[in-house]
Amino acid sequence: MEEIVYDNATDLFDSKLFPEAILLNMPSDEFWNGEPKWLLSYIESCRLKQEREEKTQSSLIDYQSWLTGLYVHQSVMVALQNAFSKNGKAKYIKEPISFTATKKESKDAQIEADKAMENQYILFKRLTDNMNKGIHKR
Repeated sequence: MEEIVYDNATDLFDSKLFPEAILLNMPSDEFWNGEPKWLLSYIESCRLKQEREEKTQSSLIDYQSWLTGLYVHQSVMVALQNAFSKNGKAKYIKEPISFTATKKESKDAQIEADKAMENQYILFKRLTDNMNKGIHKR
């Protein structure tokens, strides 16, 4: 790779650093009038953002691969059940597997549990208030 030589600092800033700053979404006013360390902060921010996006993408690929395996497992199970069972009436799933319903059910269950806990608290508070009234009357 050929090394680029700049005639002066202005050339370096105009043709190399400023375009890089624009790619990092650094406002031109901050680039030209701000502290030089701000550019380093933008570079670090970009690196962290890219790292997070890569982790998210990796997790998504892992999930999609796992889900594909689940579908393959289901299809092989149906094929084997139909081939080797006497009645052979196993069927492949009719709709995509959805985990959002499970999450919603889980959230609903948590809401119900919270309501039950709140009701228990109210009943316990009434009980202790009544007991305390009885103690204060004596």
